[in-house]
Order: sequence, then structure tokens, then C-alpha cells
Amino acid sequence: MKNLLLFTAIALASPAIFAQSDLYVQPNGSNSSYVFVKDQIIYVEDDINLQANPTGDEEASIYLRDGAQLIQGASGAANSGNGSISIYQESYGDSWDYNFWCSPVGNINGTGNRSFGYVRLNDSIGGYGAGDSRNYTAANQAILTASLNGVETPLTISRRWFYRWNPTTQRWVGIGAGNNVAPGEGFIMKGVGTTNHTQRYDFRGRANNGDLTLTTQVGVPFTDGLTYNFTLAGNPYPSAINLYRVATDPDNTEIDSFRYWDEDITINSHNYIHNIGGYATWIPGPNENDPGTYTVATYLNYDNSGNPTGSSGFSGLSYERLNAPVGQGFMIVANAAGSITIKNSHRKYVKEGAANYSQFRNAETAGPSSGGVSTGDPSGIPADTKPQIRIHTYFGENSHFRDMVLLFNDESTDGYDRLKDARHPMDAAVAEAYFTIQGNSVEEKQNLVIQTVPYTGHDKMVPISFKLNQQTTFAVKGVEEINVPYGKVYLYDSLNQTYEEIGDGNQAFQTLPAGVYEDRFFIAFRGDNPVGDDELAANDVPDGYAPTRDSEDTVTKEMILQNVNFFQNNTQKQLEVLNPEGYDIKTVNIFDMTGKLVINEANLGTNNRFSFPTHNLSEGVYLVKLTTVDDITADYKITVFNK
Repeated sequence: MKNLLLFTAIALASPAIFAQSDLYVQPNGSNSSYVFVKDQIIYVEDDINLQANPTGDEEASIYLRDGAQLIQGASGAANSGNGSISIYQESYGDSWDYNFWCSPVGNINGTGNRSFGYVRLNDSIGGYGAGDSRNYTAANQAILTASLNGVETPLTISRRWFYRWNPTTQRWVGIGAGNNVAPGEGFIMKGVGTTNHTQRYDFRGRANNGDLTLTTQVGVPFTDGLTYNFTLAGNPYPSAINLYRVATDPDNTEIDSFRYWDEDITINSHNYIHNIGGYATWIPGPNENDPGTYTVATYLNYDNSGNPTGSSGFSGLSYERLNAPVGQGFMIVANAAGSITIKNSHRKYVKEGAANYSQFRNAETAGPSSGGVSTGDPSGIPADTKPQIRIHTYFGENSHFRDMVLLFNDESTDGYDRLKDARHPMDAAVAEAYFTIQGNSVEEKQNLVIQTVPYTGHDKMVPISFKLNQQTTFAVKGVEEINVPYGKVYLYDSLNQTYEEIGDGNQAFQTLPAGVYEDRFFIAFRGDNPVGDDELAANDVPDGYAPTRDSEDTVTKEMILQNVNFFQNNTQKQLEVLNPEGYDIKTVNIFDMTGKLVINEANLGTNNRFSFPTHNLSEGVYLVKLTTVDDITADYKITVFNK
């Protein structure tokens, strides 16, 4: 016999929010009593006291089903009792794939928020959705095993891949069989089974409520020598939380950004050296309804100790992160040592789904490093209208790319702006691209993956840097431009004083030896607004910075020198000429240092790119003379090495 309390008849039919000042649920003698909420929100202003039901299919005291959520008020009163709530979350993957979690419940001893352990995880054996004839309440407790792989039925979790994070030491710590995860802390756990599938976990325990405070640490390197400043946190409640509210809370000024682990779930191996993955970065927008800005993970290979060693040729996908769903774990990147607090005021009733900016990692997998950013579930997602350019830097032949975003906001500065800028992971061991803020000290210098700057005109220049551990050919491309304030965008090389357009489908190519290239390259702009056919008004271009046109709109030598780029690609044994403005080229002649003509090409036309083989030339210095149909010439020296 059971007593279905309070909301049953109403909750199945009404879209209203159900509110209580406090909530007490206990069995009626030997009969179970429980609250069942389906696809609704239940709001309790003060505390919840739940008394355990007799063991059986209705053991929990509150069942939250089909997206139902529980929110409690600002009092943050301590919940109590030995009863449990039950709430679902699904992840996608198998025994070889990690997910980052944060439990919405804790142990049921004592009072208040309690620690989490694997015993809070249950295998849902009841109904799975509308039309399912089984009940929605039955479950079996998960089993913990020392085996490498978890099992779907009965739900068996491998403790070999069950970890929390110590922010003080910046190290992973095994969880084991105890209740060793503090309230609000995140944890990582591999899935179960041998094929990718959606796995449902039934979290059962006392609902977390009120303030949950976590430690932040900076300056402590991980085993790979990099300093991540991580705190593993997540959504600790049986409702969604709005990360804008979390990040902008005056008590949380230690937050720089949020990182999300992503990996290639098609790889079936526990060996680090066989797996690829990385961290994506998210920062909030200007208000709690803006989707924020997300850069996808660069997938990297790892050594036997779990340290990144090189590129994989793949990258992660883009997900909507503004409203963290139930159970979502993430890394907080700290900008200072101290603490952050997750609060009831950060909670928000938001149904999970891309259209609501709320996604747990789904069935999508890795994408190759050769295109724009894809979205886990693009249907119904409102467009992001913030002025911005998304820049991809592609390294090597099918190596990897780094996804970066440059935003424009009049309220930002050229220095570090918290929540407008995001620190860079700097974890691509082979080659890396990043925005750089040069300070007066090591502490003030920042490497960024997301940067927001004020657009002060077409003379604006934003430093972009590259770190290469070997000679590398790479390309820089603006893959997405939204409401941008400029006319055209370029990669400017201050050493060679060359501009290569990177917008409108163009990309800039460079081949550089190993080294760190800071203060040499910049994102540069021309024109504040496009004017018909991509032509720009002459007065939009400052003297000495970008090409100019004379009074008759004819091509000048200055324009040729600044816009046509010559590059001797000794790796490919060819001279590359980039002609982004489409000047009509009549001839290209190459002379050796004795004045002998060694290469002559004529009537090349207006192509944006030309190449000339140099494998048959002796090593040495050569003079390149380019002539347009207007008899404007440009000279350039190249050095040929054929090894």
C-alpha cells in the first residue's frame, strides 16, 4: 500500500509551480508515502525533512521525473531526515569514456549537506518515459568493481576511473568506496558497457541546499608542468543553475572562466597514449539570458602519465553551457587563491536542451580539424549577436586547430577584463596560438583564448602569438564574423610588414621555425564599415598603416608592397605569392644575384595565390620582381634551401 502525497493529481496536469514553506514527508505506518513530480518545478522556501519509506519500489520520498526539478529558497535551511529524493541524469558513452559530474544529493546521515559516494548512484529499473507501462520509482543500488570496465546490467561502476580533484595540490585523488566527495565538489567517472549508449543514473540521497563553498588555488603546477588553477565543481542541486549568476556573484571574483572536458568517444582504450581529448572554455555574456562565448576543445594525445604530448587531428564540438543541467560537472579556472560559493540564488528552473542553453554532453563525437565550429544540437538555438570574430589557427597537415574568439565591446579594455577574457589552456604541446596581454610583470601578462577589446577604429591592432616546438606551417582564418565593426581583417606580420586577409573565406599562411612568437603578429583591421562590393572609402585608411588609393582609384606601389605577400616555402620547395586584393599580375621574374633570369612567368591574372617551383634552383638568395598590368613593380628577396 502506498500514499502518493500532495502534488500527484495536480502535477500531472498543471504547468504551475508548486510552492511550500517547508516540506515533511514520512511513511504512513508500513505504507510508503512520497511526492511524485513530473515535468514540473516544486519550490520549497525553507527546509525539507524526509523520512525513509520501507524498502521496496517506492523507497524514496520525492521522485523528480521527466525534467522535474526542486528549488529551495534563500534561507538555505538545512535539510534533514533519512529519506531520499530521486532524480535522473543521462550520459552518453561507454566504459572507456569520462564524464564530469557533480552530485545533486549527498549522504542521508546527520543533517544538512553531506558528502557523496557511489552508493548515491542507482540503476533505474522503472519506467523510462511516456507510454512505458512500468512504474517510475523502482531502482537498484549501483555496484562498485575493481575491474577495468563497468557493466550496464546490473549497473556496475569501475572504481579504477572514479576520481575527485584536490584544488590545493592540483592533483587527482581516487574516491574509492567511501563518501569522499564534499558537497559541491565535482567528480569524474567513466561510463559502463562496451558500446556507446545513453546511460541513465538515478541519484538518490538528501538534496543539497544553500551555500556550498569550494577552495580555489593558483600557481601550483600539474604533473605536466602547466599551471591550470583548476577547481572541479559543478551543479550541486536537483535543479539547473545559471552560470552567469554564479560568475557575477560578488563573492566569486576568483572565477576567470569555466572549462569542460571533451574527448573522442569512438576510441575504446584505457591507455592514455591511445586516447585524445581536451578542455573547452566558456565565459558568460553581458546578462543571464545571453548564451555566453564557448571555444571548443583542442583534442590532444597523452603520454602514459596523462600529460598532453601532441596533436590528434580532431577537435571537440560546441555545446550550450549557460544553464548547467542537473549533475553537470566542470572545472572553474581561478584567477586568485581563495574560495567560490554556489548558492540557491544561482538556481533557475530551465529544462535541459540546446534551445534553453543547457546541454549535458550528448551522442555527438569528435570532428576533424578542418572546418567551422559544429554544435551538439543546433535546432532552435537563438543566434549570438555580440560583435565578434572566431579565429581558427590550423597547424600542420591534419594536426589540430586552436579555436579562439575576439569580441568587441566598448566597455572592455586592452588589459585583462574578468569574465570578458578567458585564460588560455596552453595545453597543445606541439603548437599553440593565443592572444597575449603584455603586462609590466609576469603576473600581469596573460595568455587568452577569448579576448574582448574596445574597437577604437581601423588602426586597432590586437596581438596574437604562436608557440611552436618545431618548424611548422600553419594557417590563420576567421571562420565566423558576427556584427563586426570593421571592413576587413588581416594577420599583420610586423617583422616583414605584410598584411594577409583572414576574413571573407581568406586565410593567412606562415611557416616558421621552432620558437615563441610574441609581439610580432597582430590581428589588424581596415575600414570601419564595408562600402559596396567590399571596397572601402579612402578616408577609412590611416597613412602608413594600410594600403591607400590615389585620387583616380588606381593601384599604387605602396598598395602592392603592403598587400602582396611573398613566402619561400623551402619545405615544399616552392615560392608562394599571396595576392588577397586580386591585383592583375602581368609578370613574375626571379633573378639570381648575378642578375641572371632564372624563372619567368607571364599573364598570371588576378588569382589570390600563385606558386612557383624552386627545387631546381641552387641554394642562395634570389630577387623576385612582380609587375602588374599597370606597370607597378614590387621587389622581394628570398632565400632558397633545398635539403
